[in-house]
Amino acid sequence: MPKGGSRASGAPTMSIAATLAAHRNAADKKTPPAAGNSAKSSSSSSIVPTQAPPRPPQPTPKQPPTQVAREYSSTLTSSIPPTTSSSTPKKGSHASNLNLPIHEDQVVSDATGSQINACQYNSTGEYILAGGVDRTVRLWNPDTRFCIKTYEVHGYEVLDLAVSPENGKFASCGGDKTVFLWDVISGMTIRRFTGHTQRVNAVDFNDEGTVLASGSYDATIRLWDCRSQLRAPIQILEEPKDSVTSIKIQGSDLLAGCVDGSIRIYDIRMGTLITDQIFEPITSVSFSKDGNCVLASSLDNTIRLMDRANGGLLNAYKGHRNEKYKIRSCLSNSDAHVLSGSEDGKIYIWDLMEGEVVHQIEAHSKIVSAIAYHPTLDRMCSASVDGSIKTWTSRPSK
Repeated sequence: MPKGGSRASGAPTMSIAATLAAHRNAADKKTPPAAGNSAKSSSSSSIVPTQAPPRPPQPTPKQPPTQVAREYSSTLTSSIPPTTSSSTPKKGSHASNLNLPIHEDQVVSDATGSQINACQYNSTGEYILAGGVDRTVRLWNPDTRFCIKTYEVHGYEVLDLAVSPENGKFASCGGDKTVFLWDVISGMTIRRFTGHTQRVNAVDFNDEGTVLASGSYDATIRLWDCRSQLRAPIQILEEPKDSVTSIKIQGSDLLAGCVDGSIRIYDIRMGTLITDQIFEPITSVSFSKDGNCVLASSLDNTIRLMDRANGGLLNAYKGHRNEKYKIRSCLSNSDAHVLSGSEDGKIYIWDLMEGEVVHQIEAHSKIVSAIAYHPTLDRMCSASVDGSIKTWTSRPSK
């Protein structure tokens, strides 16, 4: 397993960072525009607040992580190890665009006026979970447009969802400062995790589905044991200086994006922390499939691809609009394209190597708040502030 901040051996053959370097050398080091460094504050109506309120004293973790802070540069990294991989398609090639999910497949849920904040495939891609302002989570069959079950217990809006690896459970969090662990079939809550003092923005499971992490507006990350009946978190991470907006777990590494402009990678097993500061409020973070890169969206209309090994900026993606609200981004299954929602109601797709927009999809009538890629197929789902959920496929409808 890769470890945060370490130079782990046994990494997959393909490296996005190395592929980018090889591509730039072949293209005479053509450099995309660098991302700016000037910080912008979020407006009062923003989904992502720019400053967390003072919080009362919290339980202290058993041992603070060993911290390493890395200096950010907006200059694209050029000194990246070479690669022998040639599996990533080049911009403009037929293979690059043929498998992109740019065709509308199903309108799973019509625009209802009830804002949707999160949508997520289960691990097989057969079903979609969605939650939002109406305080419910709904399980959908995207092919039949049938709502299989509605889960109701939250007192305020649902802000994020995570599905366990075995698909039998899922977690939800929201404005009621609470994380719920659900049984999918019975529709009953298994656990209720409390302790955050402000709304909970993000949740994610570890690979085994035994530990659940939650990130909150109270500027803490809490780890919960899904197997025991303990009410207290097994660990509290208090390094963030502002609201935690997005978290992802891969192996023993926990990735967190915060409004304080920092990307943090915790190695929970080794007790280390690496911090990369990009000086812009972050709304979404995710690992690449090979674990060598980090994708981060921020409130300066920019998505950045960072080299996990040294914190260098590998590429920057612009063209969408993201200045006030929490907008999610992701990578395609092949790590060849970057996808993101936008405040103008469109879905944008960039070629990962070139950094240029290859498709703009007129997706929803309002802000595209959530986007998720199918775990195995070239499909994706999107959700919007207008209340609609749509699926997209690589083949046009007949």
